[in-house]
Amino acid sequence: MNRWIERGVFLLAAAAMVIAAAAVPTRRVQEDTLPEVYVYRGYAAATDAPWSEKSLDFAAKRLGHLLETYFTGEGYRRYLAVVPDKAQFTEPPEGYTPAGAQETADYLAQRLPVEEIGIAPLLSLEDYYRTDPHWRQERLHPVAQALADAMGVSLPDTAEESLHTLAGEFCGSYWGKTAEPLAADVLSYITSPLLDGCAVYDYETDSTGGVYDLTAAEKAPYDLFLSGSKALLRIENPAAGNDRTLIVFRDSFGSSLIPLLAQGYGTVYAVDIRYLATDALARVVTFPEEADVLLVYSATVLQNSVTLK
Repeated sequence: MNRWIERGVFLLAAAAMVIAAAAVPTRRVQEDTLPEVYVYRGYAAATDAPWSEKSLDFAAKRLGHLLETYFTGEGYRRYLAVVPDKAQFTEPPEGYTPAGAQETADYLAQRLPVEEIGIAPLLSLEDYYRTDPHWRQERLHPVAQALADAMGVSLPDTAEESLHTLAGEFCGSYWGKTAEPLAADVLSYITSPLLDGCAVYDYETDSTGGVYDLTAAEKAPYDLFLSGSKALLRIENPAAGNDRTLIVFRDSFGSSLIPLLAQGYGTVYAVDIRYLATDALARVVTFPEEADVLLVYSATVLQNSVTLK
């Protein structure tokens, strides 16, 4: 199958997933009496991730099928990390209890052939944006280091890193949804000679760029990281000093984390099965027979797992 046929298959599969996702009604996860978004100490959080055993069972089914289909060989090392919902670090409104990241990870780890990596203790409310559900990249070094340590890979020190700020205010997805006003955020991102040298191939557009997309950020600031919602990317790091491969199955939280992890690997695949079905992967990409496989998902997505394909 040549490159153009592969791309055609990818586009058809991705389009089918978008249509299917649009047809699936979103599960209502809060009572009518609860606010959709609330404010705690200047941080907005949502009431959209209560504990759902049904949702976790579905997530385990989808992720288990993924691992059984592609990653049963002895060369694969499989890991799971769950990103806490920001609400976990707040005092939520009466009648709502956000699902804990540790409990979510424990539940899935008992049902999947993975090694659990706990990252929740490394995070706090201040590691998230005030107006958005996502975490701040400049605060993620402890998380990246913990993941790297568990997977047995070395990350470079931070001596050559520089911190940059995206022009303008960042008003995230919770902006305008709260009764009280919110202070706008500042979106910062980390660069280094090593990160500048990474090349990101987008299977959908058949194009190569960098780990940061300033053009995409003009419309949606968080899309600065790996160009936002992308089904399948491959990151090549010529300065890694090794030929190790990391395959990350992720949601949008992975966009800002993966560049930090990519510094320790020769090749990183970033896969989002909300936009590309598990069974379609084999028609689009062939994974190496030896790799670290990391499932890194937010508790919010796992507790609303109907989006996983």
